[in-house]
Amino acid sequence: MRSTDHSGQPLPERGPQRFQQAAGDIEATRSRWNGLGAALALLLLVVGVPVALLLLGGGPHLPTSLPTREDLSGSIGIEQIITVLVWIVWLAWLQFTICVLVELRSAVRGIGMPARVPLAGPSQRAARTLVAAVLLLVTAAGQANAVTVATVEHVSSSHVAAVASAVPGAQAQAETPAAPVQQTEGAKTYHLGDIVLDEDEGKELVGKRVAVVNPPEGRYHDNLWDIAERHLGEGRRYHDIFELNKGRDQPDGQELTLARLIQPGWLLVMPEDATDVERVTVTEEAPIEAPATPAPAPVEQQAPPAEAPAEAAPAAETGSVTDAQSLVGSGLLAAGLLAAVVALRRRRRTPQPGPDATEMEVALRVGADPARARRLDTSLRHLAGLRAAAGQELPAVYAASIDDTALTLFLAPADVHAPEPWTASDDGRQWHLAADAPVSVPRGIAAPYPGLVSLGRSPEEADVLVDLEAAQGPISIVGDETVAREVATAIAAELVTNAWSDGLRVTGVDLPETLAEVGGERYRAVADAADALPELVARQRDVLGTSVLAGRLRPGAGITPEYLVAGSAPSAATAERVAEVATGAGRAPWGAVVVGDVPGARWRIEVDADGAASIGLLRLSVTANRLSERRIGALGELLAPAEEPVADEVGGVDIEGHLERPDLPPTNRAVGSADLWAAPVRVLVLGTPRVEADGPIDDDRRELCTELVVHLALHPEGVHPTVLGAAVWPRGVTTAVVNATVARARDWLGKDAHGAPHLRHTMDGNLVLGARAVLDWDVVKSLLAASRTATTREAEADALREALGLVRGETLEEVPTGRYSWLARARLERDARTTLVDAAHRLAVLSLDGDDPSGARAAVETGLDVAPTDELLWRDLLRAVWLESGPDGVRAAADEMQRELRDAGVREISAPTAALLEELAPTGGSARATGS
Repeated sequence: MRSTDHSGQPLPERGPQRFQQAAGDIEATRSRWNGLGAALALLLLVVGVPVALLLLGGGPHLPTSLPTREDLSGSIGIEQIITVLVWIVWLAWLQFTICVLVELRSAVRGIGMPARVPLAGPSQRAARTLVAAVLLLVTAAGQANAVTVATVEHVSSSHVAAVASAVPGAQAQAETPAAPVQQTEGAKTYHLGDIVLDEDEGKELVGKRVAVVNPPEGRYHDNLWDIAERHLGEGRRYHDIFELNKGRDQPDGQELTLARLIQPGWLLVMPEDATDVERVTVTEEAPIEAPATPAPAPVEQQAPPAEAPAEAAPAAETGSVTDAQSLVGSGLLAAGLLAAVVALRRRRRTPQPGPDATEMEVALRVGADPARARRLDTSLRHLAGLRAAAGQELPAVYAASIDDTALTLFLAPADVHAPEPWTASDDGRQWHLAADAPVSVPRGIAAPYPGLVSLGRSPEEADVLVDLEAAQGPISIVGDETVAREVATAIAAELVTNAWSDGLRVTGVDLPETLAEVGGERYRAVADAADALPELVARQRDVLGTSVLAGRLRPGAGITPEYLVAGSAPSAATAERVAEVATGAGRAPWGAVVVGDVPGARWRIEVDADGAASIGLLRLSVTANRLSERRIGALGELLAPAEEPVADEVGGVDIEGHLERPDLPPTNRAVGSADLWAAPVRVLVLGTPRVEADGPIDDDRRELCTELVVHLALHPEGVHPTVLGAAVWPRGVTTAVVNATVARARDWLGKDAHGAPHLRHTMDGNLVLGARAVLDWDVVKSLLAASRTATTREAEADALREALGLVRGETLEEVPTGRYSWLARARLERDARTTLVDAAHRLAVLSLDGDDPSGARAAVETGLDVAPTDELLWRDLLRAVWLESGPDGVRAAADEMQRELRDAGVREISAPTAALLEELAPTGGSARATGS
């Protein structure tokens, strides 16, 4: 029988923990003796040495006059040698004492690396060691009570079984066998943000807030004081961090022994009130269990194997994201496609896209490089202008590459006479134009190389292009059939959307039907490649006896290029016919790209299943641009037109006052204009994005911090730092960079009247803006909601006028390239455009009905700042101008409207607009118009 100790005295520890306790006691005792020894050594060196010297009469001898000639020429005796030695000892003592003071100051204040004392390397290292040991002694003594309490709690928990045995029935309950379970434990993975920890480290830190020590930047080294300032708001709280981490083994095998000695990559446990610090989490694969029925007595048997589930759970669908994200490296292709989407939205309304189309737009925004596309277009036309001015034909370019530093053209035949600022190399086989070279484009310069199309991006991040005309015959794409067809689709899509090609036409065979919506008038689809042969023959006939490269420099002498892109190999007869057309011909304004191996192909683009493409003859190798069926379908959804509302005629001037009004976006909180202007933090998105706050911010950091704050303002429910990082840095980012940017933005926005930062963490770890940070879009939505419930027309007009007064232009216009890609998911642009156009139109109706044409005109002009091509607003403007200035004013306004629409790519005004123009300013004939 086991006896129970009822004396209340702690029972001795049993098991392995008794050895750990003993080892800890031995280590603590050793540390205390080391600290006492260091303190004694410091006392002897700093105090004992000068006292001993003074007692021995060894005070430094200070001269009272200048030395005489006899002193300088006399012999050196023992007295002089002792004087010199005494001075050396005093100077050494002074240097060591200064080192001790410097090390003490650094350790106590936690200011990182201490100042370096000149010529005191060994002395300063000795002082550092002694000071560290003394401080450890002080810290250990200060924590004695805390250790005692923790030990008592630990020992008390070891008595649970003894106490339970003293309670009647408890022993029997404790000894009842549990139902046997056959279980295979799932694998556990421990994460700190995007860092995967090893198992032992993760078990120790799971659930705790942990900061990672930053690597050094120049001469700056991260330290506990700065870490405390960043995450706890007070540098003096570095002691809290030290107490949580002292003696813990770090990833490099070292441990924290002094508050200022930390190393990059160390993991520091932080207090629970720390901000911008991730918790260590654990993910575990589901264990396999086979529960068994409880038995009255344990019986040795083999548990049955766990049954497999009847049907595996479907994996989360990630195809749309992965598929679209491959566009991120297709800078020129994505730039053309995004420009087509934006231009179409400026011309007409489009419906809200679905998930696939939304992710497609995000990928386009991330991957598009419009600056590089504009530079390519401008540089090529600049070269054409230079050659035209000199009376020379264009160089024979067959390929090109463009990166952030230069544009390179590959020539055959070579030409060493490159006009400045172009330079020639490789005996004239390459021409280069630096990215920062001054260029200008004369008026009327046609695209010199319309058949130039990007094939993909090189490992050096350069976009590589080939000229379809330079092949002087068909180009075949061979290899993986699926990838080959996607490459051909990408080539066709870029030809019909790029900025450096004019007046071309692409004929597609066996390509996705959506290309017709993408290409518009530039694209046509035929059932067979043979249907395109007459155009190819005609182009060949057009240039017989002429030079295409010279002809493109003559005004009005241009010939529409024709390009054939086939998604599958044509018949043998058609392929032979295409080869015959090309035989013996020079450069012509046509080209053919065919999937599959065809006879007579001049170039072969070889692709593999991973998307790598190469043209062996040209020695080009890239990651190919690709457009799958799914991607092109999502693109078609982005370009689909929305149904136009039907207008009812009201009044003598045909005011479209009974259009079906759109629903207002939900209002997060009711705020007015006064709240916005009184707010310490104002977030403005109705125009160029801007954040107004009183805190400091570096100019080179403002752009990024503005995007971060705008994202949070548009997500008032809060955003997890990981999600925020993926949105603002779609190409990838480290947790340290996200945290540093959040910290800068927090300092910029400042604190409210209660001392709480305007950018703060919620209890669940999300980032959120405080109530005193006001978004102009929230104010506009509140005012528009008030206008819908106004009881009088005057009150409605006042609310609409106040809302439109906050509009500064198109929503988030002029954003930096590659930024704000997450806007495609936020719906802000579409909602703001629809809502503000409706508000401007409604105020125009109220103003015209109240005989206030100038008020109507002001409302419409604000709406046109948001939607410059919306013909409903233009019709409102025409009515207002008619009331102010009559037919002559209408004609002037109509000219302005047609210029704006033409610049946006609208070839003809819509039928309702044409009819209104004829009504207000008759021309004596019927205006023919089609819908835009």
